[in-house]
Amino acid sequence: MQKYLMVLCINLVCLNFTIAQSFGIRAGLNYTKFSGPLESGVNEKYSLSNGFHFGVNYAYKFTNTLALKGELLYTQIGSGYNYDGASYYKLPIKNAFIFKKGISTVDMKISNAYISIPVTFQWQATKKIELYGGGYLSFLVGPKGNGTIEFIHNKDSLFFRQSLIHNYYKDVAGGVATSNVGPSVWVDGIVVTLARDAGAYYNYLENEKDGDLYRVFDFGLTGGINYFVNKGFYIGARYNYGLSDVTNDNMDFLRKTYDEENNLDIRSNHFDRNVGFEFSLGFRF
Repeated sequence: MQKYLMVLCINLVCLNFTIAQSFGIRAGLNYTKFSGPLESGVNEKYSLSNGFHFGVNYAYKFTNTLALKGELLYTQIGSGYNYDGASYYKLPIKNAFIFKKGISTVDMKISNAYISIPVTFQWQATKKIELYGGGYLSFLVGPKGNGTIEFIHNKDSLFFRQSLIHNYYKDVAGGVATSNVGPSVWVDGIVVTLARDAGAYYNYLENEKDGDLYRVFDFGLTGGINYFVNKGFYIGARYNYGLSDVTNDNMDFLRKTYDEENNLDIRSNHFDRNVGFEFSLGFRF
């Protein structure tokens, strides 16, 4: 009899544990951007950029309405970036740079891939609606950017356009994205040949590159709502608000001005965070 009671108790515990937990999958689109200080006197802005996410999740129910949920996601977030106004450009000459003031027009899309681990508390408000909130920790695995820059220096009749193809983890100081030769320009009596496709750190010497532009870790707050079409299938929306600076201060410089006395870039010390929305389709087993 004792054996039967023990087996019954174990079965009841296992059944209760099975009922109290659930597994799921989720995938959808991201609309994100950087949020941070902008330089004054120029047209500089961050704009929404699209990406995607997908992953798996696990939830444990404490009660019929309250649960703790953990997720493992691959998510692609970033920002559009535009700049138009007074600026400067560093023209590479052997093992040095010539700084030239002028007008820059930059159009960029940054797309950073993360492995993200959100942990949230969930509240089943109604049979159809679920609310949740918590935090996330993310690890940067693939930071990239693409765009163009146009530079005009009226005094020397200097004008050129350059493609920006950035891989912020793999690119090296002075590196180019392709071997394609770009425009040759006449600067202070010297012919300078530029790369057509510049890497992320094309305008830096090796001793000037102090790490990568984007930090490995990001963390912040997250919250949202799920609407259940049926018992398992749901449509969800959430908002993420970063609490960390995603840029490395040692490689984040002002674009408008530089230290003219020493011919050096000036660190911006701007706090740039990830913010944005996720829209998902999910299924809970």
